[in-house]
Amino acid sequence: MENIPLFEAIDTLRAVRRFSSAAVPEDAIHKVIEAASHATSGGNRQPWHVVVVRDPELKRRLGEFYWKATQENRARGLHRETPTFLRTGWDMAQHIGESPVILIVCAEGEESFFIGSSIYPFAQMLMLAARGLGLGTCFTTNHRRFEKEVKELLGIPAGWITACLIPLGYPGEGEKFGGARRKPVEAIASYDRWGQHPHSKAKAS
Repeated sequence: MENIPLFEAIDTLRAVRRFSSAAVPEDAIHKVIEAASHATSGGNRQPWHVVVVRDPELKRRLGEFYWKATQENRARGLHRETPTFLRTGWDMAQHIGESPVILIVCAEGEESFFIGSSIYPFAQMLMLAARGLGLGTCFTTNHRRFEKEVKELLGIPAGWITACLIPLGYPGEGEKFGGARRKPVEAIASYDRWGQHPHSKAKAS
């Protein structure tokens, strides 16, 4: 398995929406989830549980829910139809049920800001760990339009919600790590006061 430095994983992490048919080793799945379990959570509650879906029929059913949800979201104008979405996002929506593995990340409790602040660091750690092993992922929540049906399908108990769906696998044809466009630090950070940057402080003094 590939093993790369942390900052290389951070710099090259991006959504992978097409996967090869290669199976994901069980020890790699275990390692990714174990790494994610070190994520921070409010009060160290660790309110997470991952359903690892490999059964072809279950993946097919999840894919049906996902495709229907994507169509409904598009009809309501909820998707930004960027070139990337039209090139790979639409394709993923049609074929997500064919992903080698589908991870359903669940959170204990009712949907709230507090729960989100604990569960999404877990999801990000999971995706970073996957990148470190050469595995691709894509964070998505479209399936939640069919939350009740997904919970019934996978036997998820009352008191838990599905926070996100993450397909997992080795990148397929045309996919590669890195290259995601991001805003520069100067556009997303201020020092001491909003809109103030180190060079502006130097000029003021």
